[in-house]
Formats: sequence, structure tokens, C-alpha cells
Amino acid sequence: MTTDHSASGQALGYIYQFDRATYRLFQSEVDVIEIGVEDKDDVSVHKVSGEEIYEQDKSTVNTGSPLSDRSVALWKTMHIWAELIVKDSSNLERVEFHLVTNGTLSKECLARRINETVNEKSSRVICDELRSIIPTLREDLVPYGKTLSKLNDKLLRKMLIKISVFDNMCSKFGGNLEEIQAIRVFEPEIRVSLFDQMCGWVKRKIRELVQTGQQPRIKREDFDKELRGIVRRVSVARLSALVAPFDSNIDISEYESHGFVKQLDWIDIDENSIRDAILDFIHAQDTRIIWTDRNVVSETALMLYERDLKKSWENSRRRALRQPFGTDEYKGQECLDLTLEKDSFIHNEIMPKTITCGNFHTLAHFIEKQEPTIGWHPQFKSLSKGMSK
Repeated sequence: MTTDHSASGQALGYIYQFDRATYRLFQSEVDVIEIGVEDKDDVSVHKVSGEEIYEQDKSTVNTGSPLSDRSVALWKTMHIWAELIVKDSSNLERVEFHLVTNGTLSKECLARRINETVNEKSSRVICDELRSIIPTLREDLVPYGKTLSKLNDKLLRKMLIKISVFDNMCSKFGGNLEEIQAIRVFEPEIRVSLFDQMCGWVKRKIRELVQTGQQPRIKREDFDKELRGIVRRVSVARLSALVAPFDSNIDISEYESHGFVKQLDWIDIDENSIRDAILDFIHAQDTRIIWTDRNVVSETALMLYERDLKKSWENSRRRALRQPFGTDEYKGQECLDLTLEKDSFIHNEIMPKTITCGNFHTLAHFIEKQEPTIGWHPQFKSLSKGMSK
């Protein structure tokens, strides 16, 4: 059985367009409104200002480049863009032309020299070279050369200046995933998963648009909204998996002088409950280190989490102080019980009870130069100040 390499190459080229469109959407700045696939070009970028980028994508299954000096890929691309200018030369005022390949350009090839054409002087050299090549083109390239010949020197030189050529653009993702700011914080396998999920979404969205007779363009705000949803789901899944193992073999005596333990002493909590509190405190601390080291929870998210814990404690404290208990110790015990029975959430995920309780005890902790954020005894602020003197 023989393999149709031509058909395989076409299929890979089609897939590469969606990879490039997805990569473009990931990299889009705020001035980008939408990105098209098989619309104005293989991929097109449309900006608020009305400026556009037309991108031709050339994928290869070989290690070389599909953009040799007399390749169909190179000359057909210039033909397509020249046709646009022949129809309306004003396109040159608002459109950039990008030629992208996953292959590698040789140092002195025509495509690379076109990319280096940035001014009148350099464009004149390449323009003259193209004029000299056109009469020598083989038969299948002749129609492309004729289109370029329709442009006068001024328009051809201006088109050359507007062309940028990019090689070695990853065949798997259309670019380097590490350069995508939105997903850089994730581990490599998670970055790949996020890209693949968004690329699949782009394909489905384009198919839906085409089937309903709409322009095949993805709005950047729609892409960003979908991405935020997926990132939240990924973050939640990873957060659940990254809770530190619970270790009950802890030397409790090392923590007896800690501020959060003193707070429990002030309200006459029994030794078993104090032991549980110390274990929860350590578990929460160890888990937070893992989250921070692996960048699964941002500092902003942790600040919001602590703010929510404090609000929950404030509500419990008000309820406890309204109770007709005879002593401050009993009021403190009620405040503790009401607080610790509450659930806590990060990224809309409920935290394990030991993590929630441990983080409440973390906020109750204090040292000589740092007051506790929350407390159980009605007079916990003055008591902690007395301890630090």
C-alpha cells in the first residue's frame, strides 16, 4: 500500500493554518478585534485601527524549507498578494504581508532577502532581481510572474517592504508555547493541553461560522472568554491534586509557644483540639508552599482568599458575642466553632477541611512584631499585645 504524500502534506498544511490562527489569538494585543481563517488569507489579523495582517502559511513535512527561490509556495504567495494590489493599490496603506513556514530558510535565499527588504534602497535591489527572474521562470510559475509584472516598480517595491518572512515556526503549535504569556505559568504538559483545547475550539467555531454563512473570523474577546473558562477548570483540577500529604507524625511540642496556640489556650481549648489545630496549621502551610512553588495559585487569589476568611470570621465573631455566655472563654469557644465550621473556596473549589481550618489558624497566628489578623477571645488583641511585651 502506497502513501499519498501530497494529500498528507495538504492535510498538514490545513491543520497548520488552525495552529497559526490559535497561536495568533493567544498572542493578540488589545488592538486586535478578530482573526480570520481562510478569509482574507490563510490567516488574517484585523485591528481596531483598520490595519490588517494577511498571512500565508507554508508547512512542510521535511526538514528543509518549502520556500526555495523558484518554489511554487514562494511565487504563488507573491502572486496572491500582488493580485490584491492590482485590484486596489490602497491595500498597501493598511495591510502587512506575513509569510510563515515551519521549515528553515537558507541564509542567502530569496525569501530571506525579501524579509530583509526594509527601505527604498534594499527594495530596489530585490525588485530588479525579480524582474530579471520572471522571464526565466518554468512553465508552472509563469502565471505568477505575469501577475507581479502588472505592478509598476513603485508598487512592487512597496509590497516587498511590507512583506515579513518567518521560518522555524513550530509545526506542532504554530509557534513557541513558552512565548505565550497567558499560559507561561503552567507546566509544559498543561500548556500543550490548553493550546490543544483552544485550537479545537477555534476549529469548531470556524466550522459553525461557515455553516451559518458568517465570516470565518474569531473575535478575540470570545477567544479570551473561552480561555479564561478553561484555565479556571485546569487550575481547579490541579489545585485539588496539589494538596500536601497529611502528616500526623509531628512533634507537637515544637508549636506550643506559637501565637495561634496561645489563642486557643486563652479560651481553654482541650489538648486534643489543640493538637488537631497544630496539624491543620502545618498541613495548610505545606500546601501553600506547593501552590506557590508551582504557580497554581496567584498571590492575588491568595489575598482574596484570606479576605474571604476574615469576613467569615467577622460574621462568626458577631454571632458569638451576641450569645448570653457567662464568660469570655465561652464566647471565644463559640467564635472558634462557628468559624471553623465554615467552608472556604479558591477558584470556586471547596477546600479540604484541614486546609480551611489550617488557614484560619494561620490568620490567628502572631509573633512579636506582627499582630493576629483574627482571634477567638473577645479581648484577643490586647492579650496578644501583652504576650509580645
